[in-house]
Amino acid sequence: MPESLAGCTVHIVGLGLMGGSLALALRGQVERLTGHDLIPEAVEHARRTGAIDEESASAQGADIIVLAIPADRIVSQVAALDARPGALVIDLGSTKTQICAALDRLPDGVRAVGGHPMCGLAENGYQHAISTLYRGARFVLCETARTTPDARALAEALVHAVGAHPLWMDRCRHDELTALTSHLPHLLNFALMRLAMARAAQDPDVYALAAGGFDGATRLARTAESMIAGMFSTNAHELRRAAAELREHLDALECLLDDAPALQRELGAIVEARRAYTTAYGERLIT
Repeated sequence: MPESLAGCTVHIVGLGLMGGSLALALRGQVERLTGHDLIPEAVEHARRTGAIDEESASAQGADIIVLAIPADRIVSQVAALDARPGALVIDLGSTKTQICAALDRLPDGVRAVGGHPMCGLAENGYQHAISTLYRGARFVLCETARTTPDARALAEALVHAVGAHPLWMDRCRHDELTALTSHLPHLLNFALMRLAMARAAQDPDVYALAAGGFDGATRLARTAESMIAGMFSTNAHELRRAAAELREHLDALECLLDDAPALQRELGAIVEARRAYTTAYGERLIT
C-alpha cells in the first residue's frame, strides 16, 4: 500500500455528481484514477474531461475504492467487491448503519471506513460535477470492524485532499441526526411537490402563483429518485421517528393559527433560533 495519497490508485464506482466531483477534486493529487458507471455516457464524459484516466469495471488493482452510488446499492455492492488485501474501501452514502454493517463483513485484510460528505446539489449526473463541491464541507467518517489506524489516516487524507473537514461519528448517531437534518427535508420537499401536483391537476394556476418560497421548499424534489429511494429505504426507522416528531410541531403551530399574539411569540423564538444557527454555521445554499 502506498505510504501517501499521492502514490495511490483510486477507483470510483459511480461517476455521477458525487463520484464525478470527487474525481475532479482528486485530479493531480493521486497516482491514478479509474472509474465505472452503469451509464456509458458518464464514463466517456469523465474520461474525456480528464476526471479519470481510464474506465475499469474491476477494482482489483486499486489502493482506494470509493463507492459513490445510491445507499441501497452500496449495501449490495460491498459483498461483490473484488478488493485486494490492503485496499481501503470508503463509501459516500447518505446513511451509515446498514452500509457500515456490510463493510464490517468485508474479508480480513481489506480495510473500510464509512463516509458521508455533507454537501451536494439538487441536480445529479456527471454533467453537474464540479471540482469544488466538497470544499469546506463536513465529511462524516464512521469506523467499521475493518477500520485500522492507517485506514483512518488514509481516509482523512482523502477528505482533506478534496477540501473537506473530517468528522468521526458513530454510525447510529449519524443516521439519527441526518434523519432530521437531511432525510426529513428531502421527504418534505417531495411531499409538498406531491401535494402541488395533485392540486395542479385541478387548478393549473397553482404553478403560476408559485415563487421563491415554493421553489426553495421543493428544490430537493429535483434530485434523482434512485438516490432518494436508497436514502429513505436504508434509514426508514429513523426517518419515521423524525416525521412523527415533525407532525407534533406542525400540530402545535396549527393550534396557534387563531391566536395571533401567541403565534407571533412562537414564531419569534423560531426566527431567533434560525438566525443564531446561520450566524454560527453560515448559509449553505443548494442550487
